[in-house]
Amino acid sequence: MSEVISREVVFEKLFNAFNYGNLGMFIGAGFSKAVIGNDFQPALGWFELIKETSEKFEIEVPNDDELVGVSLPELATSICKRLAIKRSIDYFEAKRLFKKEICNLSNWLPSEKRTIEFREIFNIFNPSWIVTTNYDLVLETILTGKSKSLSPMNYLSAPKNIIPIYHLHGTRLDPESIIITQEDYIPLFRPNEYRQAKLAMTIRESTTLILGYGLGDVNVLSAVDWSKNIYTEENEYPYEIVQALWTSTPKDEAYRDENGNIIIEISDLIQFLNDLIVYIVKKQKEYDSKLSQLNELIGSLEGQQEEFVQGFIDKREVRLTLIKIASRFEHHMISPYIQFLTVCIDKVWEKTSENGAFNMYDKYLNIILDLVINYEYKKMSPRLFQIIAQSLDRVLYYVSFSSARMLVGDSFSATRSWHARKTDIPEEMVYQLYQYSKQTVLSNLNRRVKELVAEDDR
Repeated sequence: MSEVISREVVFEKLFNAFNYGNLGMFIGAGFSKAVIGNDFQPALGWFELIKETSEKFEIEVPNDDELVGVSLPELATSICKRLAIKRSIDYFEAKRLFKKEICNLSNWLPSEKRTIEFREIFNIFNPSWIVTTNYDLVLETILTGKSKSLSPMNYLSAPKNIIPIYHLHGTRLDPESIIITQEDYIPLFRPNEYRQAKLAMTIRESTTLILGYGLGDVNVLSAVDWSKNIYTEENEYPYEIVQALWTSTPKDEAYRDENGNIIIEISDLIQFLNDLIVYIVKKQKEYDSKLSQLNELIGSLEGQQEEFVQGFIDKREVRLTLIKIASRFEHHMISPYIQFLTVCIDKVWEKTSENGAFNMYDKYLNIILDLVINYEYKKMSPRLFQIIAQSLDRVLYYVSFSSARMLVGDSFSATRSWHARKTDIPEEMVYQLYQYSKQTVLSNLNRRVKELVAEDDR
């Protein structure tokens, strides 16, 4: 059975990508049909365009039985050949006429009402990029002043705050760019062909929402498949392929298809987008509220109020909470956190100079151990790691090698803490501390962590 996924979970995935900044859209003919609706001449799908163009040139389209097993590029090629014979012209001239008429027929644009309706949706949705197989300029109409239209010969790039709309199969403004016959497709499968490689990379590095499209185009299917096999490391960014699939009787829950893509069935494109926008606005407000609280916390860190500093020094739960927040919001938090940590440990270290204050070594050590045990090495800022290593080297000078035989002049409480907690330090952290201590001649640290490192890693 397919994995069943709630709609809210799907919306959450899309919001995470929206919030991260890597939400893209793949848009097909069904989108243009929904936008144009009944206000104008209906938007046509690929087969309908081929059929209408054939009728324009008075060329009979094969019946349904004759089309079994025939792809649309094969059909377009066949009609262009018949047009060449009918007009007594060469094939390439016939194909030029055929493509020109395709461009003429796809000159549909949304009404002002529909443009405003969809523009409001896209103003909130604000995708990082749009790839479309459509020849029309419906998207450019909706996103007037906010988008850049790109043909297959352009690079998928756009200025800051401008949404690139990449017409994978060409645009009606340039008949020569239209991809519709078999030979038009051949260049797409050349080794290192930009369009195919770029599409696969873009999909792999984004969460992609597919609208008005059935994942039936061979080079799109190829790009989607390739995107899943380019690199297989666990993502540190939101990544999914979500297809909104039209059906008259949509299922309540989403599901994964045989290729691992998320399918969410819809019966009304506008309703689906409006529901999604309502969810995004709601989650954005929640996120902004958390960000506001985070900024207050950062203000407290930067302010270095005495009460907050002392709470960090004395209360382990405060330290662990800050570690969790700093790890999650690294880009916001890490600089003020490092400054705050430095103030706290320096304050503790100053007190170690007081007569008989051996317990302050223990307090200092436990602050550092809370970090090395609970902060994942790969998520840790190099500067924070450097401070931790140097701080450990400093305090371990006052820690005995054995808790059973503690030396006069060492901190007994710090010695007990080190030997009780040292095995809780994650293996990767131990290894990195050991290697760094060797490179930087932190001898106290090196001697203490060496015994914790696997012999093969020394």
